[in-house]
Amino acid sequence: MKILGIVAEYNPFHNGHHYHLSKSKTQIQADAVICVLSSSFLQRGEPGIIDKWERARMALAGGADLVIELPTPYALRSAEFFAYGAISLLDATGIVTHLSFGSESGDLDKLQQIAKVLANEPPEFSKLIFTHLDTGLSYPGARTQALIDYIRQFDPNFDLPADEIEELTSNPNNILGLEYLKAIIRLESRITPITVSRIGPGYHDTRMENRIASATAIREALKERFMHSEPLLDEKIKRIIPESTINILDSVFAAGKGPIFIEDFSSQILTLLRRAKVEDIAELYDVRGGLENRIKEAADNAANITELIELVKTKRYTWTRIQRTIFHFLLNLTSLQCEYFDQLGGPQYIRILGFTPRGQRILSLMKDTARLPIITRVANHYQRFDTPDPINQMLELELLSTSLYSLAMPDPQYRIGNRDLLEKVIIWK
Repeated sequence: MKILGIVAEYNPFHNGHHYHLSKSKTQIQADAVICVLSSSFLQRGEPGIIDKWERARMALAGGADLVIELPTPYALRSAEFFAYGAISLLDATGIVTHLSFGSESGDLDKLQQIAKVLANEPPEFSKLIFTHLDTGLSYPGARTQALIDYIRQFDPNFDLPADEIEELTSNPNNILGLEYLKAIIRLESRITPITVSRIGPGYHDTRMENRIASATAIREALKERFMHSEPLLDEKIKRIIPESTINILDSVFAAGKGPIFIEDFSSQILTLLRRAKVEDIAELYDVRGGLENRIKEAADNAANITELIELVKTKRYTWTRIQRTIFHFLLNLTSLQCEYFDQLGGPQYIRILGFTPRGQRILSLMKDTARLPIITRVANHYQRFDTPDPINQMLELELLSTSLYSLAMPDPQYRIGNRDLLEKVIIWK
């Protein structure tokens, strides 16, 4: 049996995602698809434009059979930990045989060549990273330059030229792909990777000229229409998303459960930052080198999140890193928490968001193969006396994440807390 694993955010699910999913299934003749889906806050430090249950519906309607949640401590981290958390979940199912990811390169052999160096991280390579960080480069930029230098100095058999290495380590989908491959190596997983070349505009491209466009372009278009009180789903947007996505978005927007944008959290975050002490900010995950002082000073001078990020960012502290950091602050996600979960090996459970009839059969098989507890109803596990503490701690963070996310719902009736204890698994037929 071939079970395909896919890691996604589907923010929202569009024609490019449908192409990737369909192409991947065909390529290996998959019997079923298991999707690991980010929770309320996403890898780049943004809220989901609609909640995780609605995005899970999109995944199921688009061809996934079983949707698993990527817990917040990994969904809202750098590409390395995002990928590690997702791959460890797929590996822990004990049933996933293949992983497919989209890439700008489309060349699995070249990506694996680089991933082997990154996974093993020789001491000389680590030193070169710090050398380039000291010049003010961001971590991704420093790692790319360190990789080029390391190969020149220590690995003459490596046959990729510098400009190709730079391209392979700079584009967003390639970066994630490298991290997936690195995680497979480090976990010694039996999962076989495949890659599908990305088609259409790039990840950050905001053009909407054809039937394929980036999720970034769709979100920007929705934000523009929302700000001007125009109908959200015009013909241009409808042309680049599947009918199933149109129907789900229509329903969610009509009910007042979305769209949700990063700006909706301005008051929450600025209130907490202005009240906080510098030493509180310093305890957050990935805050070092005086970043806490920049954030605190900016919070006193910014009127919204966009201004806050503009005041904090530098060549070294990228926009994306700062976005993640301020949402770490919202959730009080500290370095100690992240280190604790990482030392335990990553996600502590397999939480099911939804399934199709085929997915339900796969879930039945997983009960015999999975190496982590399977959770279909959070209320049955959270704070029970016989539930291990790491599971409770991770679930507690998930409950908080969803509860604070819900405060941004346009219709106040949906701003209730503890939705994770109330929502049922989606059964898609």
